[in-house]
Amino acid sequence: MLIEMLSHFASVIFTAVVIYPIVLLIYRHERKRHENYHITIEYRHFLFYYRNMEDCLTQLNALGTEGWEIATCAGEDSFAAYLILKRETLHTSKSNGK
Repeated sequence: MLIEMLSHFASVIFTAVVIYPIVLLIYRHERKRHENYHITIEYRHFLFYYRNMEDCLTQLNALGTEGWEIATCAGEDSFAAYLILKRETLHTSKSNGK
């Protein structure tokens, strides 16, 4: 029983020692591949009319497939909600000192 437990413990340690450098190498490779890119946030407004809720939901779903997500609700009245959408974009231009 003790030998099985020690054997299991040794295999876990060995696996961690082997997997950690592999993960580290993959991380470094990915970081180097993206070092010329920087992320910016893009914003846009969306007017969500309550009377056309199905159309607005369809439009929001289409925007969601393009990477847009709701950042906040900028206000509402009895006719509509004023939404601010955002999405992250990658740029190849030089970042500002980053």
